[in-house]
Amino acid sequence: MQSQGIDNELILFETKGDKILDRALDAIEDKGLFTTELERALVDGTIDMAVHSLKDLPTTLASHLMIGAYVLPEDPRDVLIAKQNIKWDTLPQNARVATSSLRRKAFLKALRPDLEIIPVRGNLQTRLRKWEENGWDALVLAAAGVHRLGWQHLVSSYLDPWLCVPSPGQGVLAVQIRDDRESLATLLKQLNDYRATQAAKAERFVLAELGGGCQIPFGAYAEWITPQKIRMRAKVADINGQRVITRDVEGMGNEFETLSRKLAEELILLGALQLL
Repeated sequence: MQSQGIDNELILFETKGDKILDRALDAIEDKGLFTTELERALVDGTIDMAVHSLKDLPTTLASHLMIGAYVLPEDPRDVLIAKQNIKWDTLPQNARVATSSLRRKAFLKALRPDLEIIPVRGNLQTRLRKWEENGWDALVLAAAGVHRLGWQHLVSSYLDPWLCVPSPGQGVLAVQIRDDRESLATLLKQLNDYRATQAAKAERFVLAELGGGCQIPFGAYAEWITPQKIRMRAKVADINGQRVITRDVEGMGNEFETLSRKLAEELILLGALQLL
């Protein structure tokens, strides 16, 4: 196959996270559920680059690997797909809501303690089919995947990212390469989305400071409020959403490490590490 004059071959992988569908994600003790197999193939030279959903990529990468580009940013929010197009604000009491995410479970329960959260695993097509077959009231997914599949017509509500705070880097694709591939890194820089890169790095830096993986009840969301400034929120909860800690910061986007470190320090002072 050739794209823009470059010969390439697409190689598909099935990861551990794709194979283990009988357990909730947080019950599987592996921070690289959806990435380990691809990183191993990069290291041994089987592939030249790997494309990840950034929210699934651990903040600590495998040795000798780097992110060459942050590309194709999509809507970072979560969405509600509900029977009869019911909106989030009008979900009935004790509604059964399906999700595969511990973060969504915790944040949704914090907003609506009456909800019954149903764990559902599999790719988006599988989760949608299970929702339809089981008659659950609603299904919560990442807007990015829904949009990329052209399912916008199924969305009944977009959840407020300041309330149901997304996973760090949600909606962004990360192209990972070996750190000794200088020519490839130079090529990928042309594809890099600057605003998405700075926002995603800011969000992921908070998570790294807290020492967490991608399967914990934690969200971070950075929004550009001017061409230079970002506003960011981080939110952490216990698994049942009974205790929630939220902090905000605002500052220059090119100083994201300082902002993110401040945000993490404030969360830690408020007891965030005891919730993770």
